[in-house]
Order: sequence, then C-alpha cells, then structure tokens
Amino acid sequence: MEIEVPTVGPPFICIFCGGQGQFSSVEHIVPHSLGNDLLVLGPGWVCQTCNNICSGFESQVINNSILGVERCRLGVITKKHKPARSDIHQLSWFSEPGLPLNVLSVEAQWDKVPIILSRNGDSGKIVFPLHDDSCYAIARLLLKMGIEIMVPHLAGNQQDLKRFELATQHVLGMDDSPWPYFVMQTNDADSRLISVLTSLPEEHKYILACGFDIFLHQVEEDVVFFFRYGEFRAGICLSSRKTNWRQLLIEWNVPHIGCPIEFAE
Repeated sequence: MEIEVPTVGPPFICIFCGGQGQFSSVEHIVPHSLGNDLLVLGPGWVCQTCNNICSGFESQVINNSILGVERCRLGVITKKHKPARSDIHQLSWFSEPGLPLNVLSVEAQWDKVPIILSRNGDSGKIVFPLHDDSCYAIARLLLKMGIEIMVPHLAGNQQDLKRFELATQHVLGMDDSPWPYFVMQTNDADSRLISVLTSLPEEHKYILACGFDIFLHQVEEDVVFFFRYGEFRAGICLSSRKTNWRQLLIEWNVPHIGCPIEFAE
C-alpha cells in the first residue's frame, strides 16, 4: 500500500537541486529501511543524483545511530528479509522478530562498554553518548523528510520555495555548517502536535503501526518538522538554523537536548 503525498502533478524539477529531467526514481519520504512502505514521492520529484546522495546519509543513520537501534527494537525486517542490525559505539544490535516487543539482542566486547549495574548485579543499563558523528547525518535526514513533505505542496511558488533553499543545500552536502535539531526526552509534546496524516485515519493507523509519525508546526515565520520513530522524538526548523523555536518546547515543559554537540547547551 502506498500513498503519494503531493496533491499536484510532479514538476520534473528536482526539489533539491532544481535539475530538470524525466526522473524515474521513487523517493521514500521516511526511509523504506525504517519500515515505511506508505509515504512516497513518485517519479518526477527527486532526481537520481540527489536520491543517491540521500541514500548515503540515510545508510549511516540506519546502520550506525540511535535511530538504527530503534529500528532493531521495532523488529524491522530488511529488504533481504533479514532482521535489522545496527552498530554503534562498539555495540552490535540485532532485531529479534517473533519475540515479544522490545526484545533485541546485543553483542559487544563487554570489558570496553560502560555498564551501570543494579546493586545486586542482576540487571543493568548500557551507556552510550547521544552526541556523535551520526548527529550530522540525522540532521540531514530530518531536513530531507521535512522538505519532501512540505515542498511538493508549494510547487510553482518560487517565493515560498526560496525559504527552504538553505535546508536543501545542507541535505545535499553543499553547506556543511551544523544544522541544529532537538531531541525530546519525554513524550509530553505528543498531545500538542497534529500528524500530517490526521485527515487519513486508516493511513495514519498504518504508519503508527510501523512505529513512526510526522508533524509540521508553524512557529512565527518558521516551519518546524517533528519526527517520532519508536521512542526517538526530534524537531528541526526547515526554514533556517534559528533555534528560538525551542521556546515552544520550554513552554510545553518538554525536556530536550540540542544536537549536534555544538548545540548541546
């Protein structure tokens, strides 16, 4: 089952680089490897070159980030019909489909991994940092998903499209200055946000079953994209690198952490 997000025909002008052509590639807004087989942009929206660029940082996120760990926890099966795997900070996580929810396996050289044990030693917590190189790839992925949801509805309105030019350049790696996003530490913002699929209840139910949801929120003149995947929740501004929109999270009493590490404070 697939639904194409745009309500207008494809312009055959790439929404990232502006190149023209008879593009044939289908673009999954949320990566297919994260379990999305519903939200797609059909041919004519993203050129093959930009599609390949996006695949590069998507691969890093999927295989070597906290989102990759969530992918394993959600029991995603790969295109090759194998359980998902993610390697991060000397830990290898493996999906365990068929077992109860939240059960996954992990392998490591345990003498090199920080573990906080309970007093009796029967249980413990594995500790690894939130801030690492994958944060830069996650920022690009969040921008890419937000742009792919937002921009097709603005096709033909060059003034509105101009607002997202910096974000598209960052997605393509043309501008490598860090782009801030905020990871929310609780689910307190969930009740404040409205999914982009609220008007399509069956489709919304389906993506929730896949473990994710997506939201757009206007904060003054800025457009903020929120993404939830498993227990991972983050927000990013699509129209600028400004961080003043986080005042919204403060007003909502949502504890949050800035990423990449340049924005940790």
